[in-house]
Amino acid sequence: MSIPTSIRRNPFIVGSWVRGEDFFGRSGVIQEILEGERHSIWVLGARRLGKTSLLKEIEHRVERSRDTPFVALYWDLQGSADARGLAETLVASVEDSEAFCRATDVTIDELESLPVADMLATLVRRTVRSGWRLLLLIDEAEELLVVGRSDPGTLARMRRVLSRGGDVRAVVTATRTLARLDDEARLATSPFLQGFIPPVYLTPLTPEESLPLLARGEFSPEDMETIVARTACHPFLIQLLASRLFESGDLAATLEQLGADEMVANFFTVDFQTLSEDERVFLSEVAREGSRTRRELASATGHPEDAVDVALYGLTMLGYLTRDGEAYRLGNWLFERWMRRRL
Repeated sequence: MSIPTSIRRNPFIVGSWVRGEDFFGRSGVIQEILEGERHSIWVLGARRLGKTSLLKEIEHRVERSRDTPFVALYWDLQGSADARGLAETLVASVEDSEAFCRATDVTIDELESLPVADMLATLVRRTVRSGWRLLLLIDEAEELLVVGRSDPGTLARMRRVLSRGGDVRAVVTATRTLARLDDEARLATSPFLQGFIPPVYLTPLTPEESLPLLARGEFSPEDMETIVARTACHPFLIQLLASRLFESGDLAATLEQLGADEMVANFFTVDFQTLSEDERVFLSEVAREGSRTRRELASATGHPEDAVDVALYGLTMLGYLTRDGEAYRLGNWLFERWMRRRL
């Protein structure tokens, strides 16, 4: 006998990162990060696709594994702004990670007076001396754009530390905005993103990954199928819709509410601005016509077909578009409603 939703805790988590039993999917990306050959990995994902949750889950798994060669350190760059800010956030990350300090015997006193590149070198050195490899999980890496414009030398010194082969594996998460880094922060040495490219795309969840999450709400199979279809398995949207449905019990009314929700509209507005101008043009054209083939997009926008192919691949991987035979249409119903209102 199921417990009425009025006395059950809402099992869906909206707006914050998850890990452990609350984390679903991503097995391929996690395997590539932990077992792959690359030592520099850029996980490219749109906003609210679960980049922070991915890093937190990897940190969680490494801390609990008896077989891993890594010691994980999660480093959130948000708000760093300059080299001093990078150093402060790195010290805070070490201070917050009891597992890292215990495994490496690093103390905050050893780090606080060091520039950020020297701090990184010390962390790598102490990790290796303790018999481990450093798995550096760098979140909100768009902050490197801000640092690079004013202090490219700091990025060059950081890159030298992060390219130490087997001693350190660096994973950065960021939106497509990070691709501008090597143009805006020209280093005298190799480009910062060399080795991080090509990126690993963080896609929406698959239906198979989404259904166990939705099963927490004890929804009907028909409602779960509708949620998957309307959200296209976007992690933030699927949690948001499921959370509100859990409270209301009325899927049709909840969908209409979300379709007019200013918070959802603001999410799409900010997310849309992280894309390139060409990508925004392509999405607008698809929204205007309902669906477009690559040839139709090239003709309508005046772009060569090979340039259209590159954009379509990225937009499809990130969930903005989906294939419909030879054509492309917008990736999910909520995004489509927002785009059509915008146009």
